[in-house]
Amino acid sequence: MNAPPLVLTISGSDSSGHAGMQTDNRAIHAVGGFPLNVLTAVTLQSPKGVEAVEMMSADFVEAQLRSMLKNYRVRAIKSGMLGSAEIVHRVAQVLSEYPDIPYVLDPVLCSSSGAMLLEPAAVEALRLKLMPRACLSTPNLEEVAILSGKSENPYQAAADLSVACGQAILLKGGHATGAECEDWLYHPGGRQYCFTEARVQTRNTRGTGCALSALIAAHLAWEPDELEDGIRWAKALLSGELQEHSKEGWKRAGPSFY
Repeated sequence: MNAPPLVLTISGSDSSGHAGMQTDNRAIHAVGGFPLNVLTAVTLQSPKGVEAVEMMSADFVEAQLRSMLKNYRVRAIKSGMLGSAEIVHRVAQVLSEYPDIPYVLDPVLCSSSGAMLLEPAAVEALRLKLMPRACLSTPNLEEVAILSGKSENPYQAAADLSVACGQAILLKGGHATGAECEDWLYHPGGRQYCFTEARVQTRNTRGTGCALSALIAAHLAWEPDELEDGIRWAKALLSGELQEHSKEGWKRAGPSFY
């Protein structure tokens, strides 16, 4: 029997269990992977939103990351909340030493409730140091405007950002409106793909960005050269779980499978 592939997450802990590392772990487990964790922060979250954040030191984040990559055969990496410019720089340095491991970057800039989770000084470091290393970055509409400095046309901003960092950008459409939820994939060479699923009318969307990027990373751990298939599969799986959870009639933040 084959061992499950190891997927390393670099992210913050959500004490309510509805986002961050806890969501990453459940999503990876659900599709047959095994998560390893590098903790960047502990966040106190409740129905009120993010109430407090305690950051890990950059030294400790680097120590965790180096240990996991040295001692385990990591097949894919996903990062979420990084928090500070120093942590971004340390993660970028370590990951540059492992260029063959697929890496998905979820640029977590703020929480669903609006709390900032990445200091302003770290945005440029994320764009210049980490995005060129990632085989895919997954910003939402608000995040792509901040990362690109362009607020007028998020789709053109995502395409330009892909060219600037030399890697693929998946612009998530969950914060848009309409009957369909469209995620647009932009490659630096100009290729574009649209992944479409019916928009699910539900309040249970917290943590979906974490889950999507974790699912894509898990797919790349199995099939490292199948980015488009991984996105299509992850989006369809997440949409299906949202559909099922929306029928249950109870108010839990987060789709049911994670």
